[in-house]
Amino acid sequence: MRAVLLLPLLLTSVLWIALYLFTPPPQPPVSTIPPIVTVEEPEVGPESSPAPYLNAIVLMGFIAASGTLLVLLLRLFPRIVGLLAVVAYFLVTSLSALYLVASSGVLYYVPDSVVLALIFGVAGAATFAVRRTTGLVAALSASLTGALGGIVVGSVLPPLTAIVLLGSFAAFDAIMVWRGYLAALKRPELGERVRGLRGMVVELDGATVGLGDLLFYSIAVAVAHRYLGSMAAAAVNVAVVAGYYLTILMLRRWEQVPGLTIPLTLSAVILLVLWFF
Repeated sequence: MRAVLLLPLLLTSVLWIALYLFTPPPQPPVSTIPPIVTVEEPEVGPESSPAPYLNAIVLMGFIAASGTLLVLLLRLFPRIVGLLAVVAYFLVTSLSALYLVASSGVLYYVPDSVVLALIFGVAGAATFAVRRTTGLVAALSASLTGALGGIVVGSVLPPLTAIVLLGSFAAFDAIMVWRGYLAALKRPELGERVRGLRGMVVELDGATVGLGDLLFYSIAVAVAHRYLGSMAAAAVNVAVVAGYYLTILMLRRWEQVPGLTIPLTLSAVILLVLWFF
């Protein structure tokens, strides 16, 4: 259980190092001289736009359909699922790192060939670790991928869309774990085939955590960091860690529990309060 308990602390460490390296500090407002003549367009408040809610619904529908197809493939073609897990994990890690390095310019003076070799080498090592190991090594690998992917997604989400998305997936994850495609992973006939999902899931000393959980934890912190600053991000991070440990306590009663419901609910509430009040 050591790796399970240390996972949120590893994720926090990797996430804040990545935020420091790859995200620019907030710029002070620049005062400008207003023009003599201005034409003001009527503003449409974000709360009146249905886009955030439609985006959340479309994304949840896509994930539900993809998850159901994945479980079907796991029954029929487990080797194909294993290959998909390897490719997906490598691509998420390498492309996220490539985007952050390119957009931040942190390795601007390093030759491109060296940067690419470094990124693909780290992504390959992380993929090997999450596929072939369990425990702390797998936890560190998953923390790296979850943090990088979360920062990338968090950097492009508008604030209201992010809050709606976090709140929606808090409920969605509970439904999928107890009544949806994730509940099917407990069936005895799948057995050892679930190990083929390593990369999409992380095995930590007998417990299994979804990579998507780490991704959404990181998205919550990254969104707070981008729009509200470091203090707000730290508050959301504390909420994520507290929600994670509360979820672990639920395992004493249930064999399988949703890893997103409590952390994302707490995160969404904090973001909502800080953004609007």
